[in-house]
Amino acid sequence: MTPETARDLSTLRSKFYHLLGAKLDVAVTITREKSYASTLPKVSWTDQQQRLNYLCLYAYSAPDILVPDRPLVLRIGVNLGAEFLANTKGGRGIRRYNQDCQFYLTLMPEEVLEAVPWLVVAMHRHMHDWQTRPVAPYGLASSQPLGAVTSMWTQAARQQVYRALQVTEDVGVDYTAMVAVADKACMS
Repeated sequence: MTPETARDLSTLRSKFYHLLGAKLDVAVTITREKSYASTLPKVSWTDQQQRLNYLCLYAYSAPDILVPDRPLVLRIGVNLGAEFLANTKGGRGIRRYNQDCQFYLTLMPEEVLEAVPWLVVAMHRHMHDWQTRPVAPYGLASSQPLGAVTSMWTQAARQQVYRALQVTEDVGVDYTAMVAVADKACMS
């Protein structure tokens, strides 16, 4: 990722996490990035059922020195990997994590802040039944669930990624298959 893109993402992530915390109307913890430990900044909170929830906003694709024209596409992971956070207190006060609401939302940077009210409502619903999910502020395409986790894309994000893939297919690399493999790797 280019330094400028990293700065822009960091600023957007901070705004997003603070807005999400305000809309959730509960105490949230925002952890900072620790590059030496390769941990992404995340926001976590305890819901009314005393379950640990967490959300992470990160770059799904981003321009870098080798591909400066690659679009910046972001992904929000909700309650994915939280089982590792639940055991960080050395056995004291261990909470169970929320397995009822786990999903990915892939979107463009300009859509992130608009997504906050939708995310708050979506995370409060029982998310095993995706037919009851709230209407998003922009069109969502839902890919086949990756295992038990649903992956949703905004139309703009999907178009940007596939447009970038079409350009690189001229080089003879099957990037569509690589995206599917990357999505599955996120699940492990």
